[in-house]
Amino acid sequence: MPSDRITIGRFSTLTHLSKKALRLYDTKGILVPEVRDRFTGYRYYTVSQIEHALKIRTLCTLGFGFAEIGEILSAHDSGDRDAVRALVEKRKNAALSEIARLEKISSLLIENRDFSELFSMNVSEPVIKEIPAMKVISGRRTGTYEEVCGGVSSELMAIIFSPENQKNGVAITGPCLSICYDHEYRKTDADIEMAIPIQGMVAVSDPRFAVRTLPAVRVISVVYRGPYEHEGLSVAFEKAFGYAAGQGLEPTGPDRQVYLNNPDETPADELLTEVQIPVAG
Repeated sequence: MPSDRITIGRFSTLTHLSKKALRLYDTKGILVPEVRDRFTGYRYYTVSQIEHALKIRTLCTLGFGFAEIGEILSAHDSGDRDAVRALVEKRKNAALSEIARLEKISSLLIENRDFSELFSMNVSEPVIKEIPAMKVISGRRTGTYEEVCGGVSSELMAIIFSPENQKNGVAITGPCLSICYDHEYRKTDADIEMAIPIQGMVAVSDPRFAVRTLPAVRVISVVYRGPYEHEGLSVAFEKAFGYAAGQGLEPTGPDRQVYLNNPDETPADELLTEVQIPVAG
């Protein structure tokens, strides 16, 4: 065999990359064997590709994805230092964010809480509150929680801050909230109404949205601190319903979630969500 042809097994030994990894890199187009035997069709690596393979191994170790590796190597070969620097800086920031997340996990685990406390530590104790009637602009839609809550609230904000409504003095008077009309968890077709408390004469031309008054309700309130999709939110509901059962209070639904701070301005770990379970008695 000519000296410039290296089989995948030998190349694996030289680069300390498994054959499985080499085949994956071939599929992704970031390390393709350079030589093809015209008679057998078998493909071989070359000596010049060893350095390229070692660069890929280093970048993989640093956590770069295949697309990023391709971009970095292409930019490096063309002498585009700015592009390489930008991709490295992006990866560094992602690594620092992950380090901060892991340090927080470590600090929580090292405090010797038992298993149940790990879920409940960011959930307040239940209290009973009287929520007055409030004027809101709202939209009700079916879909995933993320789609409905994010999409509808953005559209409501666009209506409120339209030139016409701002000229009319329309203002937000409280945090955005969601009202869930389902009797069970639904992953893709949840029935949710998003509402924003307002004052002023609101002009609404889109029939999907309306201005209405939410009735006054007596609720069991529990505040959860953390990401919206975290298990802690379920713990908040569990605490609220458990308190209702313990106090002999009958939930009258539908439950509300009040988003007490802005997710665009607040770190996920510091988000505050108030769970409100309407009750009778």
